[in-house]
Formats: sequence, C-alpha cells, structure tokens
Amino acid sequence: MNRFLILIFLLNCSFFRERLALHQCRFSLESVHTYDFSFTDLKLDFEIKVENPNRIDAVLDRLTYTLYVNNTSVFSGTTGKGLRIKAKKSARFTTTITLVYKKIGEAIVEAIKLKTADYRLEGKAHISTIIGDLSYPVKIQL
Repeated sequence: MNRFLILIFLLNCSFFRERLALHQCRFSLESVHTYDFSFTDLKLDFEIKVENPNRIDAVLDRLTYTLYVNNTSVFSGTTGKGLRIKAKKSARFTTTITLVYKKIGEAIVEAIKLKTADYRLEGKAHISTIIGDLSYPVKIQL
C-alpha cells in the first residue's frame, strides 16, 4: 500500500513526469564526422537529435550506448547528462569518441574511411528517480 501512495505522489511530481516523458521521445543520429586520423586512432563526433512530442519538458539523465559498424560492436559509452528537451521541441547534443585501431580491426577502419559502413547506436535512455534508475531501449540508425 505504501508503494502505491508513493507512486501516486511521484506521478504528480514534475521531476518524475519530466523523466517519464522521455519515454515517448524519438532519437535520431543526425551526423557522424570523422577527423584527427593518426597512426593509432581516429575521432568520431556523433550528433544526436532528441524530439519531444509531449506537452511537458523531458529530461534525459543519461544515454548509455554501443556503436556498431557493419554489425560489429566497436565502442561503448555514456552521454547526455541532464539534457532538457522543451515540450514540442527538439534538442541536439554531440558526443565524441576516440576509436583505437587495435580495438576495431583493419576491416572496420577501412569501411569507415571509405564511408561504406552501416553505423548504428543501440543503447538505453536512463531516467533517474528516487525509486531507482528506469531505462528503455533506444536504437539510432544512420
């Protein structure tokens, strides 16, 4: 019974509603930019767009993700800390990763350089609440 009362209270709390609103947001990968090629690594900037169709602001506490190139996992990371997406608007954020050639293999590096690779990010959007961390899956295809 106490959990039910806590849940009713939390649903009326704007902090909690903003985080639940994130569940209906749509994520898309706007661009991938490669640069700073060296003998050991290269850098990638991912620009991610979050669209909020809700009547209230949404808050992304963080996004954990794995980058796949041609169905091979090449990098995992976390980003998007405390991003507020206004109601009926969209927001963009950029995350930068450094790919070490040893980790991704020669074939994947070649695919990235030739721009013939299939990129996708799969992960979880995380919503922090006082009752714990809630998450749901996010798949972003380029």
